[in-house]
Amino acid sequence: MPALDPRSCFEAFLRAVNTRDGAALDQLAHPDFEEVYLQSGERIRGIQNLRAILDNYPDGYEERGPDRVVGSEDRWVMTPALTMLRVEGAGDTFTGVSKARYPDGSEWYVIHIGEIRDGRVWRVQSFFAPLFDAPAWRSGWVEAASPAER
Repeated sequence: MPALDPRSCFEAFLRAVNTRDGAALDQLAHPDFEEVYLQSGERIRGIQNLRAILDNYPDGYEERGPDRVVGSEDRWVMTPALTMLRVEGAGDTFTGVSKARYPDGSEWYVIHIGEIRDGRVWRVQSFFAPLFDAPAWRSGWVEAASPAER
């Protein structure tokens, strides 16, 4: 695989996770790859362990593609689901925001903060946040976001 700029590397990594493309993950991950799930306190060392988690997720998991990667100038990318999304990013640290549907039908945001080292994804911190109904007490100060924004 030819060398990618840091932003393209992280975008390709998120696509590979989304499509469960193990061969691409092997090429895109740094030899010292690790991912931390801060909310549960778990650390994944090595891309083979991440691949095993993706391959063995109970009852399936449907990631709907990255909504955006945060950083430098705006660009547009097409997700595996053929959705056009704005992408931002800079330097060697990027944030990817995705939406996922879990086997119970619930939808969650998945936020990945990735660091690139030596042209490959080195470290990732991931956060998982469920969608929830807005509380009534805030209704006087907010407006509803459009379905496309959720």
